[in-house]
Amino acid sequence: MKMVRFGHPLSLLMPLLAALATTPAKAQPITPANDGTGTTVNQNGNQFNIQGGTRSGGNLFHGFDQFNVNSGQTANFLTTPDTNNILGRVTGGNASYVNGLIQVIGGNSNLYLMNPAGIMFGPNASLNIPASFSVTTATGIGFDNNNFWFKAIGTNDYSKLVGNPSGYRFNVSNPGALVNEGNLSLNPGENLTLLGGTVINTGELSTAGGNITIAAVEGGSTLRISQPGHLLSLDVGTLHVRSLQDGEDTNITPLSLPELLTGGNITHASSVSVNADGDVVLTDSNTLVADTPGDVIASGNVDVSSSGNVGGEVNIFGDRLALINTNINADGFNGGGTVLIGGDFQGNGIVPNSQHTFINQNSIISADAITNGDGGIVIVLSDGITNFWGNISANGGEFSGNGGFVEVSGKQQLIFNGSVDVSAEFGNTGTILLDPENLTVGDSENTLGNEEGNNSEIESTENTENSETETAENNSEVKPNENSDSDTTENSDNSGIETAENNSEVEPDENTDNSEIADSRNTENTEIADNSETTETEIPIDPFAQDENADVTISAENIEDLSGEIILQADNDITINEKIETDSNVEIKAGRSININADIDTSSGNGNITLFGNDNNANIENRSEGLASINQQEGTTLNAGSGTIAIRLGGLGEIGDINLASLTTEGRVILNANSGQITQVSANSLIAAYKVILRTRGAGGIGLSDAPLRFDVNNLEALTGKGGIFIDAISSLSVGGVNGELTGISTGGRRGKVQLNVDGDIGIEEGIEAGNNVRLTASESVNINADINTENGNGNIFIEGNNGEEKGNIIQGEGTSLEAGSGTIRIELGNVEEIGDITLGNLTTTGGVLVNANGGNIQSVDDNSLISAGNIVLETSGSGGIGLSDMPLRLDVEKLEAVGGSGGVFFDVLGDVNVAGISTVDGGDIEVLAENKITVNGDISTAVSEGDGGDITMESSHGGIDAKEGGINASSELGNGGNITLIAENKITVNGDISTAVSEGDGGDIIMESSHGGIDAKEGGINASSELGNGGNITLIAENKITVNGDISTAVSEGDGGDITMESSSGGIDAKEGGINAS
Repeated sequence: MKMVRFGHPLSLLMPLLAALATTPAKAQPITPANDGTGTTVNQNGNQFNIQGGTRSGGNLFHGFDQFNVNSGQTANFLTTPDTNNILGRVTGGNASYVNGLIQVIGGNSNLYLMNPAGIMFGPNASLNIPASFSVTTATGIGFDNNNFWFKAIGTNDYSKLVGNPSGYRFNVSNPGALVNEGNLSLNPGENLTLLGGTVINTGELSTAGGNITIAAVEGGSTLRISQPGHLLSLDVGTLHVRSLQDGEDTNITPLSLPELLTGGNITHASSVSVNADGDVVLTDSNTLVADTPGDVIASGNVDVSSSGNVGGEVNIFGDRLALINTNINADGFNGGGTVLIGGDFQGNGIVPNSQHTFINQNSIISADAITNGDGGIVIVLSDGITNFWGNISANGGEFSGNGGFVEVSGKQQLIFNGSVDVSAEFGNTGTILLDPENLTVGDSENTLGNEEGNNSEIESTENTENSETETAENNSEVKPNENSDSDTTENSDNSGIETAENNSEVEPDENTDNSEIADSRNTENTEIADNSETTETEIPIDPFAQDENADVTISAENIEDLSGEIILQADNDITINEKIETDSNVEIKAGRSININADIDTSSGNGNITLFGNDNNANIENRSEGLASINQQEGTTLNAGSGTIAIRLGGLGEIGDINLASLTTEGRVILNANSGQITQVSANSLIAAYKVILRTRGAGGIGLSDAPLRFDVNNLEALTGKGGIFIDAISSLSVGGVNGELTGISTGGRRGKVQLNVDGDIGIEEGIEAGNNVRLTASESVNINADINTENGNGNIFIEGNNGEEKGNIIQGEGTSLEAGSGTIRIELGNVEEIGDITLGNLTTTGGVLVNANGGNIQSVDDNSLISAGNIVLETSGSGGIGLSDMPLRLDVEKLEAVGGSGGVFFDVLGDVNVAGISTVDGGDIEVLAENKITVNGDISTAVSEGDGGDITMESSHGGIDAKEGGINASSELGNGGNITLIAENKITVNGDISTAVSEGDGGDIIMESSHGGIDAKEGGINASSELGNGGNITLIAENKITVNGDISTAVSEGDGGDITMESSSGGIDAKEGGINAS
């Protein structure tokens, strides 16, 4: 067996200048440049007073031939209260070495120091600056949105360099390096900025509650800033590295990093050194530091914590970033700060993204709220590989506040073996986002050095068996684990780690012990064996070594160990085969499909569960072709306690369906299938929630007519496509009241149907708008407090209540409308022992209206409600009534037909009306009040066998009454006859019998009165007689002619005959046929 072991760094450092007391090459370490700026440097002991310079607005410019500060020395910039910014450039071509104090005296000025050759701060370097400090190896500092430049070399037009700096440019192929080993500290709330080609920090950087930015860039780049201390964007390659006018950049030859480290008067071997091979290493960790523009190595303390307010902001940007034993503190008394390492949220911000980010196990990043307030934001990101072994916390305050947000992302590859805590003692847990193209969380082989970033051991063992890697392109799986110590292949002696390009797989496997890595990408089997002897070699560790075989498997146990909301992302499929149980939020986002084959349970902490398939933010290049669906296996449950369950399909590729088993929460369920279907996988599937929001579009639908979604839900809102919505609820259901982005139920103007079948009450709190039929069926009541509209598709509206064993009502609230276009509106109560009532608001259709209370009352909710229809049929029985005498049903209909109970029938009709027939049982009254003409084509009857006949009143205020067909009958056999009253402005025509006659009681009165017309009783008789009682009175009064062709009788056998009165003011009376009998 052959072994290679890394030990301590070799003692092969190149000679350094030994002592700080070594005499500099010139008489003093800081000398002014002969560049016309007028800078003067006056030495007073160990203090060098810098004054003079060139002023432009609020800016003061200095030029130096060299700028060095030895230990014990002070570079003292003299300023005035009206000076906003001091900007100094070093033009001599030598790097600057600072191992003493830089201070600004006399005003509150920001200080900018620029030396393109390179800058190094030694272990004794410090600052005494009242405002912000920026140090850079740029070749120019921009002004006026980078239209004008303060150039490091050459002449400047200072009159144009006014206002605050707007950017930096690096107009050389290999920008100079910048190293800090010192303690650079500013006052609270200020901005500390380090910008260079390669930037190394092994010292202390601090500004309480302020902003610290460390950024490394390649040659030809421009950094733009919006305000001092805040990077806005990076323009790469926008400059051609060339000589510009006035000699700019022509004499710039930046020192290489080894040259910078060995060229000054600073003894610095305690943190950074150069070995005999010319390699730069961090001495304590033996970490290799490449002399590559765009690299940032941070290995010290970076502190923007605040004891009195919110933590500040730390930005570390570059092409490659490594945090080795780094402590970043952005804690705040009233809220955590912000830490951006390698980019902004999901790489979408305006700041530059790294290509490779490494953080070792001993690195700590903290953005906690100490006492009150929310945890902060921490982003660790790269567009390539992110190798994370560190520790991040963004906790809520001790007494109040929510956890913060942490993202650890590698767009091509993520190795995650660290710790993240976004908990909150008295608030909501924060969010953890893991966003790789290839994902490793948990037990993996670290080929980039060990998790500490220190000395690593690489061991190859002879006779290796079963070293296997399974490749599954573009798939992510979570599979069950039995008796395993690592994520391995089932039934193997030594464990192969499965890799899945561009996907996340959670698969702890059975009966495995050891973990080995092999790569069988594009092969069937791979074996690794080495029979050589063991040897040891000490070499430096490269934090940016590539690991092409990174594991993309995570275990459910790894997920459950994270403290905070958990987000898993992949560009293709994600499959969950093992139960995930955590007290935090779980978010699963896939570029294509999500397959749930095991439970997800966040109920212990009421965490949210989010599934997002066909994720628009995924990389479509890594997505396989085919429909994207979210599939839940039968028998599985998503349980969020009282958290939210959100399931949706995006529009990245082809859209499939959402197929559900069981969802359980006391909170909200949000389902969005895009243009797909939302269906259930079996008849036992159940969505149990407090509130539900459903959304589809296009041809999509929610449930099926023969397989509706089963609900146990309080409130529902939905937007669906042509497929409609079909719900079967096992408990009372209200439409609306979710406080979501939708309102009620809508089919979006499409031809979708709406069908709700509820065991309990249905409440319509927000409107239903459908392009097809709406059917609401409740075992108890239907309470309609919002409009139902199907007029776009002329769909029918069918509402049925009281369809179970309990009493139920159908009640429309004031001002509500049912609008069906030309469709039919049908409202009815079921036929059970206890019957409720129907209370109507506005009904509108050019088709028909059918209302059946089955023995209950049919009433208006108020006297402003109106039923507008082509025809209407109303029916009840028993004691039920239709309308009230003091609040009749208001109608605007062409045709009216009604059957009432003893409660009577009362109508107030707008315009003309054709009455096809009206009757009541048990002597209920009939009243028809019309604005215009009343045409009667059927019987009008309140007649009874026993008891009193009901009154009949028909009145036309601006028209006539034409009873063409049928009789008008208020008679009784064993009781009193009801009264019949016909009153009209115009002519009254009666072609059938009019009777209030009785056998034993008194006959009812008959009154016909036309104020501006005549009365024509052409056919049939007018009968108010009684056999054993008194006859009723008959009164005919008209302005025009009265014609009676049938018998008129108030005669009796034993009692008194009633009076007969006929009066015509101007038309005469014609009773030629039939008799008149009042005896």
